[in-house]
Amino acid sequence: MSAPLTHIVFDLDGTLLNTLDDLADAGNHVCSLMGWPTFSHDAYRFKVGNGIHKLIERIVPAEFAGDAPIMQRALDEFRSYYAAHKEDHTAPYPGIAEMLDEMRARGLTLAVLTNKDHAAAAPLVERYLGSGRFALVQGHVDPYPPKPDAGITRHLLEQLGADAATTLYVGDSSVDVACGHNVGMRVAGVAWGFRGRNELACAGADFIVDTPAELCAIARVR
Repeated sequence: MSAPLTHIVFDLDGTLLNTLDDLADAGNHVCSLMGWPTFSHDAYRFKVGNGIHKLIERIVPAEFAGDAPIMQRALDEFRSYYAAHKEDHTAPYPGIAEMLDEMRARGLTLAVLTNKDHAAAAPLVERYLGSGRFALVQGHVDPYPPKPDAGITRHLLEQLGADAATTLYVGDSSVDVACGHNVGMRVAGVAWGFRGRNELACAGADFIVDTPAELCAIARVR
């Protein structure tokens, strides 16, 4: 039998917060400004998730791939626009606040680990989820490659004083499944997020849930 959980670490975009429209608007702003084709908001479900640099790579037309000045301009424009518009449409998924409060009431320590730039992630967590629910919020910072690289995940576990064997990682994509498994954490995939149940199942998530209440049930018994 697995050891009881002591910590739960969450992805942010597509897991706790529905940020898709604001991310898509920022991406399409860059495309329009640069004279490139734009994309449907639904297409951004598969462009986000690996960090902002990879997102820019995915929206830049092929003829500009590897053009460092173009890539940097697109990156700067995205960051500037998203900083000003990251709260236009973003909201927590239904039931998230109640789920977090139940987990904390049961003595679990909660944290966030996201590939979103730390400068954007921390204010969004505080704005929509409060400053007291999480022991730590860790966004992308330059010394570490983005998840699923194990370095940033181990760094977070060390800061928390957490054992991977008693920590559950929660996310909505194959990136999140790999993130958890790369350091020995079990992973719960949330089917309400950007990528859906099939991707999580194919990636080998240990659990897949459809509602925050189901995730609470896993946390109670694992």
